[in-house]
Amino acid sequence: MIKVLKTMIIYVVLILGLFFSIVYAVSIGAVEIKFNVVIAIILDWLGFEVPVIWSEGWQAIILVIRLPRVLMAVVIGAMLGVAGVAAQGLFKNPIADPYIIGISSAAGFGTALMVVLGISFFSLLTIPLVAFLFAILSVTIVYKIAQTNYRMSTSALILSGIAVSFFFSALTSFILFFSEDKAHNILSYLMGSLWGVSWIKFYIVLAVMIPCIITLFFYGWDLNLMVFSDEAAQSMGVNIEQSKSVILVLMTLLTATAVAFCGTIGFIGLIIPHMMRLLVGSNNRKLMILSAFGGGLLLLWADLLSRTLISPLEIPVGIFTALMGGPFFLYLIFQKKKSGELG
Repeated sequence: MIKVLKTMIIYVVLILGLFFSIVYAVSIGAVEIKFNVVIAIILDWLGFEVPVIWSEGWQAIILVIRLPRVLMAVVIGAMLGVAGVAAQGLFKNPIADPYIIGISSAAGFGTALMVVLGISFFSLLTIPLVAFLFAILSVTIVYKIAQTNYRMSTSALILSGIAVSFFFSALTSFILFFSEDKAHNILSYLMGSLWGVSWIKFYIVLAVMIPCIITLFFYGWDLNLMVFSDEAAQSMGVNIEQSKSVILVLMTLLTATAVAFCGTIGFIGLIIPHMMRLLVGSNNRKLMILSAFGGGLLLLWADLLSRTLISPLEIPVGIFTALMGGPFFLYLIFQKKKSGELG
């Protein structure tokens, strides 16, 4: 009973924290808009009848520029948080993250290629689409290398992922070396950014997120059983190879979509599952829900800092998540050394 109450309190705190953070983030910028005005504009946008207490300029700032960006930060953070839970469960490795199998480096190469070729000018969705396809390509290569006799080895998956990641990173570095004039645009993407988010991009990402997270939630029980051993999970009725493949595909779709639209935003998939695990334990279903809220909250605040700290300049959001994640990663290493897991 106490555990259930504690979990409910955590849910309520995260949901309320997310709501107030969204309103606050939307109100802050070059033009500051009062809380009550922000809420009124959002309620009007949702179809509620409210007194008009805003100007058309304020409405445009909120609905065209700030709200889609803030909501995109929440959705991308949620995707990376849930993908992180899936990665750590699938690889049985608490320091695994969704980028471990080369997704970000392949997407980065695809983006660099498009920028250098100038193809990005044809459509606002060209770069995200190509980045997504390269991310899927990298995972397909990794999966084929790791598969032996229709069985997937998680250790082979990690090792082949690292190899593929280095390969695409080298290709990206090659492009950067010979394209100094376009290096800034490429680096901005590689460091992660939510600049230029539109409603159509948000809806595309949302359409990927909802079915993937719901399906992963139902596979959370399989992940719980696979933590012990594949044999134990199989004895309890889990189709190991099918579950691993489905979880890998869903994790890839979440991560590839996030990277395709917002670049490489590191450490959320690593630190958020750990933080939530400290609060509610290792039940992967609970972890996925809480990591979705926690990831969204973290990226929202990181993005708020990135666009307001030295305004009007904008710092890539990946820098802030790395600054948060780096010390936490060191903390994990020291904890493992203390417990003797690292020798």
